Amino acid sequence: MVDDLAAGTHAIGELMLEVAPAYLSDTDAADVLATLCDAIGEDLEHGLAARRYAMSGDRRALHGTVL
Repeated sequence: MVDDLAAGTHAIGELMLEVAPAYLSDTDAADVLATLCDAIGEDLEHGLAARRYAMSGDRRALHGTVL
């Protein structure tokens, strides 16, 4: 179950990266992603964590937010 959640979160993170590329800081990405997260019903903190997970592949990026 955790693997399925992580896979889904990675897919959301890839979507977040399309909108807010990796070169943006979390602060700058938050400005860009706030509207997207609101539109898809995702919490902004979860969206940012998913973006960090998609960049790093490290599940620790999800600790305390998604997992």
